[in-house]
Amino acid sequence: MMKTTAAPLLATLLALGGTGAQALGSDYSYDTFKTPDSVSWVQLCGTWGKDPQGTYRVVHADQYAQSFLYVQWMARDANGGLHAEHTVAIAELDNDHAEIALTDLTCRASPRGIVVTAKASSGHDDKLRRVTIEVGPAAGQYRYRAQRTR
Repeated sequence: MMKTTAAPLLATLLALGGTGAQALGSDYSYDTFKTPDSVSWVQLCGTWGKDPQGTYRVVHADQYAQSFLYVQWMARDANGGLHAEHTVAIAELDNDHAEIALTDLTCRASPRGIVVTAKASSGHDDKLRRVTIEVGPAAGQYRYRAQRTR
């Protein structure tokens, strides 16, 4: 009995080990936070597009004392309603292993897109103090910068 259950388990572990994937934690998609009770901050700021018709929307959600941040490139449809053309998860935050909590979020327009800043605290150490996320005009384009204390 022990051989029949151990052999398939060992084969599965060996097969997974050969893939090279070493993920830490699980990534949370925007769809995880579709209910309003998880979302703690939403802001429209800045514009994008040829005739700046689009706007950026930043969505902050909380779960288990951790922040999850998403940026959306929003556009108006023929009826004037806003819809997301593209949504990007900020990978450095949106993993349940990141353990970063954001407060004092701000969003401002920049010549190339938007800049999102926040105070940050990390569940891993006491050194993380601020994060800055620069979002560019191309869908999905962003740069994450963390400022640490010495």
